[in-house]
Amino acid sequence: MAWRPSLFIKMVAILLSLISTTLLFYGLSYRKDIGVITSQIKTTDLNHLEFLTQQMDNNINQLAGSMYALQRDPTIRDYEQIRQLGHLIDPAQTIMTVLEKLSLQTSSSTWENRIVLYKPHNGETLGSDSSLSFDSSVLENPLPAGWEYISEDRGSTEAGFRLLLSDPATESSPPREAELLLSMYFPVSNIERMFDAYQSQNKGDTFLFHPVFGMILSRNTDREMAERITATLDSADGQGTSEILNLKKGSFLISSVPSSAINWRVVHYSPLKQILQPIRSSRYFFLTGSAFLLVMSLLFSLQLYRQVQRPVSLLLRSLNRMKEGRWSTRIHTKTNPEFTMLNEEFNEMAEKIQLLIEQVYLEQLRAKDAHLKQLQSQINPHFLYNCLFFIKSKAVVGDTDSVEAMALNLGEYYRYITKADHSLTTLQDELKLLENYLEIQNLRKQRICYEMDIAEDLLGLQIPRLLIQPLVENSIIHGIEKKIGQGSIRITASHTQESVIVTVADNGAGMTDEAVTALQARISETAREDGGCGLWNIQQRLRSHYGDSSGLLIAPSPEGGLKITLRMEKKEEPYASNSSD
Repeated sequence: MAWRPSLFIKMVAILLSLISTTLLFYGLSYRKDIGVITSQIKTTDLNHLEFLTQQMDNNINQLAGSMYALQRDPTIRDYEQIRQLGHLIDPAQTIMTVLEKLSLQTSSSTWENRIVLYKPHNGETLGSDSSLSFDSSVLENPLPAGWEYISEDRGSTEAGFRLLLSDPATESSPPREAELLLSMYFPVSNIERMFDAYQSQNKGDTFLFHPVFGMILSRNTDREMAERITATLDSADGQGTSEILNLKKGSFLISSVPSSAINWRVVHYSPLKQILQPIRSSRYFFLTGSAFLLVMSLLFSLQLYRQVQRPVSLLLRSLNRMKEGRWSTRIHTKTNPEFTMLNEEFNEMAEKIQLLIEQVYLEQLRAKDAHLKQLQSQINPHFLYNCLFFIKSKAVVGDTDSVEAMALNLGEYYRYITKADHSLTTLQDELKLLENYLEIQNLRKQRICYEMDIAEDLLGLQIPRLLIQPLVENSIIHGIEKKIGQGSIRITASHTQESVIVTVADNGAGMTDEAVTALQARISETAREDGGCGLWNIQQRLRSHYGDSSGLLIAPSPEGGLKITLRMEKKEEPYASNSSD
């Protein structure tokens, strides 16, 4: 039968469709807005970074301009020719004036810087700080054009940039032939302070990048993140760029602007999530409204479920219980008037069906009782044939005592079988039967001893007749008879909260694990073509009388033979009084 959706499912589907459509259109609009805003943010971030780079270049160019001004200063010229003009000027005063100008020039800039004057011919050095010295190794090569980056591994205590000028200026002659060399140095901490001030007003981090010298990072910049970003930059591009880069840690807005003063690129990156936080907040407000709408829809669905779907489901569950055989199923839940009337009609129908089923069940019980008696009759002749064969054998040899003992025990045995019409007995009477049977077998074998350990509170327990005797018979025939020497059988009975356990253990020949498994499988079959006998009969009687969870369990015995455990689930049956005839 094809599945058809219920009214409740249809209503919920309509509500969910409306909400889903609204969210879909909002998602498309939100994505478009994000694209426009991202484009504007990229332009704005690039403009801010260009302004920062321009400020940095202005400060650097201001320092360079002061150097060029010093190169043309008359006092510096006098110091350069101080030996030739010594008769016209006061050398000491000239040097003091030069030092004052160097100090004034250094302090006039907002950036930290140091200026050194060096004469290659005599190695004389003047600096804005008395502790400054000049690196004479620069005399080996032509002077670099513009600012040169000096890293810490090149003898500087702090990385920075240096500008070298010669006087007179020359491009072809080595620096050592110049009359005077002017050196200005500023540390990268000046740039770092600018970046820190910029980052306090803008999200993200800023750093310098050069394809040869690497990166100059600010104090809080993540080096690993900076390396991933610089790997994507095109250093040959002389224009400012701004793009979105997707990394493992998220999406980032990357802007870079080249510096015309030092030929490095200023790079700024910021998490796109933080930049788009305001518009995301508006999205959260919308989603909150949508959630409220969803809650109201769920309340409506819940009301629909309580008034329609739940009564229908209750009726269907009750019908399924009836299909499973629970004929006492009734519906007592009060709902709306329409379903209440329907439930009452169901209860009336279920009551009529239960009455019919009970009548059929009683007939089945009668048939099962007849089947149990048939199984019991299959066991009794088997025992009788063995006894008669024994009597015949002893009579042939003239052993009248054995014949008399066998006849008496056999008589007690059949007196026990025929004294009642029903198929139940007490455990105590069944044990008396076992004693008669074991005495008969001992007459035949002369090497069987037995022990019974039975809980006294179980003696009055009602059980089917001839339930334990076939187990003892199997222990003798298939166990003890196949082994040389004294045979022993131990019979115990105990109980738990759920069941009564009877075990029959022997020290006979036993069986292999594979044989035990095969035997357990055979006796558990529901039907056999030969009608079944022995252990299979007992298994069927146990399941018929006590239920499918009862039965026989076969396992090796600690004494070397087999141990057969008979498990009977407890039933609410009265205990019979102890009696003996």
